[in-house]
Amino acid sequence: MSRSERAARAMTGLGGAVSIAAAVSPRALLAVFGIAPREVTGAAAFGWRLFAVRTAYLSAAGWRGDAAARTAFLPVQVLDQVVFWHAYSSRAIPLRAAALAAGTSGAIVALDLVRRAG
Repeated sequence: MSRSERAARAMTGLGGAVSIAAAVSPRALLAVFGIAPREVTGAAAFGWRLFAVRTAYLSAAGWRGDAAARTAFLPVQVLDQVVFWHAYSSRAIPLRAAALAAGTSGAIVALDLVRRAG
């Protein structure tokens, strides 16, 4: 397996793991990121499940080798970075949550850049 393919598998695997956690239990996932479960409203849980569906779809298609899905990872993650940092700057989430979410997203971006470099 090539370096590019290993990076693609890692990228889609990480995306898939996060999406499963967000779909199954957004409150537990957000607790890891420093947000108390009591602070996660029904609307927030719904939003994270929507995030999970999007990421699960891209991850599953990317894992199977779909070039369009793999290409979509970078722009989606860049937009997610904007959302995470905006949520922090507006005080909707604490710094720890923004930093951990941005770090996870950043790992996916780094893996995608390795994949793109071939």
